[in-house]
Order: sequence, then C-alpha cells, then structure tokens
Amino acid sequence: MIKEWNGGKVLVYFEDMENERVIRRSYSDAVENLNEDQIAGFTAAIDSLTALPVAHTVVVEEYKYIP
Repeated sequence: MIKEWNGGKVLVYFEDMENERVIRRSYSDAVENLNEDQIAGFTAAIDSLTALPVAHTVVVEEYKYIP
C-alpha cells in the first residue's frame, strides 16, 4: 500500500474563562510536514488577533492508502 497525503488542518483551542468554555477553531488546507516553528508562528499570529488566550494547538494530518 502507498501512503498518500490527503490534506490537513490546524485546530486552535481558546480559553473563554468568563463563560468557562474552551472554543475550537479549525483552519483547513494545512501543508504537509509542518514543523514546530511554523506551528508556533501560526499560533502566535492567531493569538495576536483574538481577545481570548490560546490554550493549545493541534495539527491534523490526513492520509489515504492506495492499494
């Protein structure tokens, strides 16, 4: 089987302490093989645009297998 890149996304979780909630935002069309510096830079950019503090970031990579 051949492993082929199918897409990815970055999920950023924000803490809403006032309402005691965690808010998730999804940013699709992530590129393959993101490194830690790219993820940290993206998270910092998003954090600078929002009023809520960033709790954590998750990278989702999607692959498909071809027989």
